[in-house]
Amino acid sequence: MSNQNGFPYFLVHGTIIVATIYLVYLSNPGSSLFSWHPFLMTLSMLFLANETVLIFSPYWTLLPQRFHKQLFMDFHTYGQVLAFIGYCIGFAAIYVNKEDNEKPHFKSWHGLLGLIQAILITSQLSLGSLAKYARYIPVKLNVGKIKTFHNLLGAIVILFTALNMITACYTNFFSSQTHILLAYIFSAAFILIYGFVSLRVFMTNSRIAQLFK
Repeated sequence: MSNQNGFPYFLVHGTIIVATIYLVYLSNPGSSLFSWHPFLMTLSMLFLANETVLIFSPYWTLLPQRFHKQLFMDFHTYGQVLAFIGYCIGFAAIYVNKEDNEKPHFKSWHGLLGLIQAILITSQLSLGSLAKYARYIPVKLNVGKIKTFHNLLGAIVILFTALNMITACYTNFFSSQTHILLAYIFSAAFILIYGFVSLRVFMTNSRIAQLFK
């Protein structure tokens, strides 16, 4: 546990923000169809996805602690929806780009992990929406279990996102614009970021903890 004035707090958020800014700079959005892929994936899966998880902890959120709990939930929901929309557009951008250049799909580890990640994210968001609007569905649902699997899928998504971001450091896009040393540095940064966020999920989520009892 830390607070919003502590070094760990600034280290985690600083790493997320600096990495996001640098990758957005490398992406040069608008310069090509492909450029929208790293740009949107960075904003969605590095910045929004992580910050909307950390938002639940009063010690780690970027929001002021005085905000009401419901506001934290709203920011999480809307932030996750924005991340999903950005992910879908970024996924479409690379798919269409490969089609235009007659390149095969999902042949690299980065591409294959991206496909698995897309399936997991869609499933997780669907479960979250089902739990949120269960009262409007005529069939009685076990909302508690739905939320549990939504949270568990979220933790798994974090794992695959970390692997996907690490493999992105060794793609032609990244290696052609930076030194190989930065690939190692960013890989370590992603392990730090996603490792910490996943740890927060498992430590603070009582629903997930119940599954392992």
